[in-house]
Amino acid sequence: MPPAKPAPSAETPLATIVRAIVGIPTTSFREQGVLAAVRAFAEARGLTYSEDAFGNGYVTYRKGRAIRGARPLVLGAHTDHPGFVVEGVRGKRLTLAFSGGVDARYGKGEPVRIYGADGKTRGVARITRVLASDAPTRWARRITGAVATIEEGTASAGDLALWDVAECRIRGRIVEARQCDDLIGAVAVLATLDRLVARGVEGHVIGSFTRAEESGLLGAAAAAGARTLPEGALVVAVECSSMAGGRAVQGAGPIIRVGDYGHIFSPDMTLWMFRLAMEMQQADPTFKFQRKLMDGGTTEATAYDFMGYETGAACVALGNYHNMGDDSRIAAETVNLDDIDGLAELFVRMAQDTKRHAQVRAASAKRWGEIGREAGGRLKAGG
Repeated sequence: MPPAKPAPSAETPLATIVRAIVGIPTTSFREQGVLAAVRAFAEARGLTYSEDAFGNGYVTYRKGRAIRGARPLVLGAHTDHPGFVVEGVRGKRLTLAFSGGVDARYGKGEPVRIYGADGKTRGVARITRVLASDAPTRWARRITGAVATIEEGTASAGDLALWDVAECRIRGRIVEARQCDDLIGAVAVLATLDRLVARGVEGHVIGSFTRAEESGLLGAAAAAGARTLPEGALVVAVECSSMAGGRAVQGAGPIIRVGDYGHIFSPDMTLWMFRLAMEMQQADPTFKFQRKLMDGGTTEATAYDFMGYETGAACVALGNYHNMGDDSRIAAETVNLDDIDGLAELFVRMAQDTKRHAQVRAASAKRWGEIGREAGGRLKAGG
């Protein structure tokens, strides 16, 4: 007989999930530690974990008869963050390759912590020279690599070299961490799955945990191109997004993201999410949310949308985007715990109401048709 699934238990405190995930060292193509933690999280709750041919991870929740005929909800977060990989070692001199988008004004003189394949610290080095690309981006020059000097410990080719800032620290309601983007997105998806299990909610939800987003949305594009996600799925890209320039406010609730740096997502998805959030707020005035463009970066929703999936996006407001702090100094990223909690609650509600996705649009179309007919009569009658 197959082993019995664990019985539903109490919901896991959000801060516990944050601490378990956010400090795991990761960067593009080196996400194995995060994916191993996601697998363990799923298996502890009796959920199925699988991987596609590209190494993206999936956690599936299915419960109840209500899911018959309903479109599955896919909540997708990426598991990498900008960082260095050691390419060469000559004595105490390291050559490093960089994945991700960080302005080349940052980095020189900054310490980096070296991590081995087991995720444990091997040493600390300091950046002595930043290598940069002059190819056009949002910045005049972008980091592509660096030269560093080991100050303590050792390093080997293939090790990670990540900014030596707080791995994960919670002060009040603020999370300060090296890798909020997008391990906090992964936390929001895991917290949703945890709540679905604990509450016994009827629904069909797939948590998607993709790779190499910071190198060009690679994991999401590969999955969408291979049709790895179910046909007809409602897909939501889950992110941390820069609040620079007044785009959003930390602590003002999760953000229904209508678009990113270069693309606008499905209006039907945005409308459905907005209506559900409004209903949640009407039922509980303490529930807060925001609706914003969030054009400070590009998100996986762009890849999914252009490749044929009905796609929306949601995020939380991020401070010190990609560790770019004030005065060209590297800093920990920041997010608000309440925003993450609200995001997970919105996702639980969405899981319960996927059948309403089409109904919301139909009701709006009917309403505006009636307004149009009434308006025509009034205009012809002179008001």
